[in-house]
Amino acid sequence: MNSILKNKAFWTGLSFATFLIFASAIVFHIYWINIFVIILGLVINKYASPILFPEQVKHKEIRAQRLEEFRARKNYKNR
Repeated sequence: MNSILKNKAFWTGLSFATFLIFASAIVFHIYWINIFVIILGLVINKYASPILFPEQVKHKEIRAQRLEEFRARKNYKNR
């Protein structure tokens, strides 16, 4: 199970399926199904982003490190 969750093809397929569910809900005017689409989208955003977009995660960590260095130089405190 753990290897499936780390598989890029699985998350890509789930993203595509989520889009198809969204499009069919709009076409057939079954808007309550979009609740499941929102939940799937949040799951994909949380768990699949590091797998699908590793460069983005690396840049996010670099930006966070630069922000901490900037705060340390200017004596800013975390709020």
